[in-house]
Amino acid sequence: MRRFVTQGSVLVAAAALFLIQLGTRGVVSEEMRWGEVAREMRATGDYFHPTINGRTYYDKPLGSYWLIVAASYLTGGVNETAARLPAAVAGWVGVLLVMQLGRRFYDAPTSVLAGAILATSFGFVFYARRATADVETVTGVLAVVWLYARNVDRPAGVWVVLLWLLMAITSLTKGLLGVALPVVVMAAHGSWVAMAEAEGETIRGRAGAILRRHRWLCTPWTIVAVPLAMAVYLTPFFLSVQGTDASEGLAMVWRENVCRFVSPHNHTGPVYLYVGVLFVIAAPWSAFLPAALVPFARGRSGAEGDRLVRVYFWAVFLFFTASASRRGYYLLPILPAVALLVARVSTASAEELRPWGRFLRSAGWVIFVGGVACAGVALIPHRWILPAPYAYLPDLPARWLFAIGWSIGLFVLVRSGRSKSWVAAGVAFLGLGYGFWVALPAVDGFRTRQAFALEVRTRTDHEPEKLALLHAETVVFDLGRTATEYSTAEALTRAIRLGRVRWFVARRRYLAGADLPARIVHEESTHPWEGEDQMANKLLLLEANGEEESMR
Repeated sequence: MRRFVTQGSVLVAAAALFLIQLGTRGVVSEEMRWGEVAREMRATGDYFHPTINGRTYYDKPLGSYWLIVAASYLTGGVNETAARLPAAVAGWVGVLLVMQLGRRFYDAPTSVLAGAILATSFGFVFYARRATADVETVTGVLAVVWLYARNVDRPAGVWVVLLWLLMAITSLTKGLLGVALPVVVMAAHGSWVAMAEAEGETIRGRAGAILRRHRWLCTPWTIVAVPLAMAVYLTPFFLSVQGTDASEGLAMVWRENVCRFVSPHNHTGPVYLYVGVLFVIAAPWSAFLPAALVPFARGRSGAEGDRLVRVYFWAVFLFFTASASRRGYYLLPILPAVALLVARVSTASAEELRPWGRFLRSAGWVIFVGGVACAGVALIPHRWILPAPYAYLPDLPARWLFAIGWSIGLFVLVRSGRSKSWVAAGVAFLGLGYGFWVALPAVDGFRTRQAFALEVRTRTDHEPEKLALLHAETVVFDLGRTATEYSTAEALTRAIRLGRVRWFVARRRYLAGADLPARIVHEESTHPWEGEDQMANKLLLLEANGEEESMR
């Protein structure tokens, strides 16, 4: 009964972190693309041809867009909440699954702590509150690993079909990572177990052990499962081609999943990128990661499943490191393994740890407490410590609330005893809660895009068909409607002369040197801390004024 209460408490806390204030911030960066594709799908009733501002935009599989459309029927439309809700729900399911996986591998306290650690890892919370498909991929991969762990020692059966279907569905959210990552984890785990069982045998004997360990793949169930999974995955792509000559979907699969792995056109970070990224996305629990990676004392691993968790971690890390395309958030699927490893080392007795493990765990607590202590620097006014223009940044919102929470958190951490892992989880929960419930919504009040879009709508609603864009399609989600996009000032000028365009939105940088027959009637507001690049990206609304007067 106690386990269910603590597990339920973690799930409630996770729901609060992922859902409270979810829609209070405007969409930013890539969130706009997911939100706008879903908005246009619902507006047109065409769910197989993704578009942004009416132009085909097949950058991701259809599944992630469909989830947002489905969420929009709960929120009354495709808005910020609907765009982020699928990721938040996926994050919550991920916390539940990691506890189930931990329960299978370890004991009840460790499994529940693993859920709390995942729910309070910075990268996981950040992307569980973001309108992208990254957390859907994390949870999908985790679900496949969980199903594999439950059944790998059993005879092949319906679970093999479910395994492949889960991989196919996960791949429909962001790409073939839904198949690649679980296959790498399962193959590495099966081979490691087989090699351990065949220790001392010949090479032929070890090869036979590896084949036997993967026997669940070589059954009639797999013959049924693989074609079925392929049909589930490929059907949306084939339907998207019907009625058109376009094949953007399958071309995207090849370009973004195969070509990008070996020869990317962007996102080419250094080979050591993920070493630093890992400690950021797993914060604050990354303080204990070095200790978690030290093997336990011989015979003290705690469960046979500990081998799978370590394979899970290293297979994901090495997979993304081997890829030629590297970007920080790609590594998010490693976080469930991090949560399980850190929970295990946190609950282990001193006898279970090697000397280095004990030392690194103690060092982790020093770093954790020191990090909380250093967070108090945020209470110092910016103008006291930062140069211009950063000295003009807004003050910390609800400073008194932060000060109280920081003081209490630091005090209980210093005074915590045997339950200090749970105290640390509580402090992490409160810190992230302040950041996502208080600080970021307050910062959103300084964003200027939504206010600008509202003014544009107010001025142009009586003739919406005469509004155009010049390199400014990022505003369409906030506008709530599409507008004709022009790529050159010359093409836009011709449209103005012909009376097709009365207003247009453009970034300031694209108007430099342009001689357009229009005048600026509204500008996106600015702040004193914004630099030249930010100023150049500000949006302007211009109204055409005929032959007589050019833009000034």
